[in-house]
Amino acid sequence: MTIFDMDSHLREEYFLDEVYRLEGKFAEYSPVRLNDEKNVRAKFRHNLRPWPPEVRAHFNHSLVYDPSENWNGGDVARRQVGGWDMARRVADNEREGIDRQMLFPTHLSIPTYIRGELGAALARSYNNWVKKLVAGHEDRLWPVGILPWGHPEALCDELDHCVRTLGFRCVHLTPYSHDHTLDDPVFEPFFDRAERLRVPLMLHPASMGDLINRFDNFFAMHVLGRPFNCTAGLVALTTGGIFERHPNLKVAFFECSAEWILYWMHRMDDDYERMKNGFTPKITRKPSEYVKKNCYVTCEADEKLLALALSEFNEDRVLLASDYPHFDSEYPGTVNRLRERSDITETQKQKILCENAREFLGV
Repeated sequence: MTIFDMDSHLREEYFLDEVYRLEGKFAEYSPVRLNDEKNVRAKFRHNLRPWPPEVRAHFNHSLVYDPSENWNGGDVARRQVGGWDMARRVADNEREGIDRQMLFPTHLSIPTYIRGELGAALARSYNNWVKKLVAGHEDRLWPVGILPWGHPEALCDELDHCVRTLGFRCVHLTPYSHDHTLDDPVFEPFFDRAERLRVPLMLHPASMGDLINRFDNFFAMHVLGRPFNCTAGLVALTTGGIFERHPNLKVAFFECSAEWILYWMHRMDDDYERMKNGFTPKITRKPSEYVKKNCYVTCEADEKLLALALSEFNEDRVLLASDYPHFDSEYPGTVNRLRERSDITETQKQKILCENAREFLGV
């Protein structure tokens, strides 16, 4: 059985001068390296900041990745080498029992939230860089294409570049941009193109956002970031009629657990029953029907209500995710923890580890 890890991350922010080496009209935005560190202490001079500086300061948790801090024995800091050294990553995956792994950037917000043509240039630069990064490991390491959600006019062009030129199997979907929710008409050409190309969409949220940024500490921001942002995307896609108009779209949601989606199915269905006579013009069915058909979620190997989620949501729509090499990852042991569970069936385990990913990715 081929094991698919649907969520891992790179440490591209240690190499900003290489990842975002821009030319032409945006050359002045290329980051300039200020030291030789290849870890969290890497320093750059740049203006690629999608959030106010105080937000980044509040979210700071660099000590967990700093080799000199020895946080929790230093294992997490040492692991970050796999965020940029693909030979180390493949070796770690072999120890974990992972055969295929999807790759996201860690600082998703830089290319996805920065507005205008600069955002489009950053997305193109990242995608070209990551294609070269995995060279020689293309059979095992699969980058997720990153799109410029701050410049909707360029979305279809970058989608084509990711899929047709670079050969990526899926692309990233933002939960919202600085200016639009996903059900805004400005994104309709993109959803039409993605559906026609049969490209699966991976809604991996950043930990920051309009509401989350109001908090002044990493703990609160990390607790709220993923589920609040994913929920904004889920509600827009479902109640906003995206799945109604594009019934063949496939969207996966990350880092919220499989339990998360149960509440929102129930919440949306409850409101729909009370509001369907006049307040739900964009959909014709219960929201949960779209969710069960069009949506996928990643699970935590140790989440208590996984069996319930498989039953009430859809056991064919739950995926494995390690979040390697981040500090809150279940690595090492993600695969074994799932295999050792006694409350789900062997068939369900095989679906989570392999079959559901195959269906989602079309491989």
